[in-house]
Amino acid sequence: MYYDCIIIGGGASGLMLAATLDMKGRKGLLLEKTTRLGTKLLMSGGGRCNITHGGSIKEFVNVYGEAGPRLRKCLYRHSNTDLTSWLEAKGIPLTNEHDRIFPASMKASDILGVFLDSARSNGWEIRTEAEVYDFKRNDDGSLTVMASPADSLRTSRAVIATGGITYPETGSDGSMHDILRAAGTAITPLRSALAPVYVEDYPYEELSGVSIENVTVTAFSSDAAATCKGKAARMTGDLLFTHRGFSGPVILNISRYAEAGQLIRISYNKSLDDLPKRLRKCLEERSKGPSGDIRTTRLAALLDSDDFTVSGIDEHGMVTAGGISLDDIDTASMKIRSLSDPDGSYAVYAIGEAIDADGITGGYNLQMCWSTANAAADNIRVSLI
Repeated sequence: MYYDCIIIGGGASGLMLAATLDMKGRKGLLLEKTTRLGTKLLMSGGGRCNITHGGSIKEFVNVYGEAGPRLRKCLYRHSNTDLTSWLEAKGIPLTNEHDRIFPASMKASDILGVFLDSARSNGWEIRTEAEVYDFKRNDDGSLTVMASPADSLRTSRAVIATGGITYPETGSDGSMHDILRAAGTAITPLRSALAPVYVEDYPYEELSGVSIENVTVTAFSSDAAATCKGKAARMTGDLLFTHRGFSGPVILNISRYAEAGQLIRISYNKSLDDLPKRLRKCLEERSKGPSGDIRTTRLAALLDSDDFTVSGIDEHGMVTAGGISLDDIDTASMKIRSLSDPDGSYAVYAIGEAIDADGITGGYNLQMCWSTANAAADNIRVSLI
């Protein structure tokens, strides 16, 4: 069976592409590995779906780290205002909470519903329980996508929208990256990001549930840990103590830069009297000398530099860092160069979390899904004429 375009992955980016690319009069197929579409989208924002961030799209570039400048044109062409306008035109009212954009209903299911309805209206055939286990390039300039149950599907345009590794139960288990690696595509190692950070000798189990605002956290690279120079990253925001380690927005955002064996430094940016009472008590206990007296020098040092060695990052991060290298992607079209014909007879695209780009919390990662999906849609649309 031949299809003009096959999307591999029925998560946020795959559904966004299908929702905006009209295939009526053509044959388009979306393949989802699991029994449900958009499972992770339903989980986003605690089930409320923080679909994007407010403000100027120019401010978005810096939140994606080194990937940001490469995605600039893609983000500008398909911006946050484009996404919100599209949703509102589809009958989804939105609300703004501190520049975090949600559906007014606070139901992620409303966002999923409009993407699904639009994809079906655009003429896409949708199959679930269809795991892609390989694909190959044919001599006639087409691609063969092999999916379960045993089925060989031919196309000239395949889109990789399979996500990352942090929620394998949603179908994002990294298996497609293995297939791509075997096919010669450059893959940056995948790891959990936007995740709690665990440290050695964690002293704050009893503070579980306590949060503190305006905390600065610095992650030091391996070669700088001993001297505390050459900082890998520094961020400021709210910190949450859990029974196992550190969490909260500032920790989630710094987690992509923290690795086991490296050092993180917490600066509380407050006087002792301005800290939560339970935290103040813990810091005082940690500052006591052998005779039980509080050493003020030690206490002051902890307030400014509460240092820990990272023991690990929670494997169930909100997003995946790493993925298909942007060195192998034309970010204007989202084509994978190593798998696409330079003359345009066939093309393989990569969008969303499958690529080596991820942002901080606040709706930026779903915006990246939208921007990359629409960049690919633009190119596919032209190729279908």
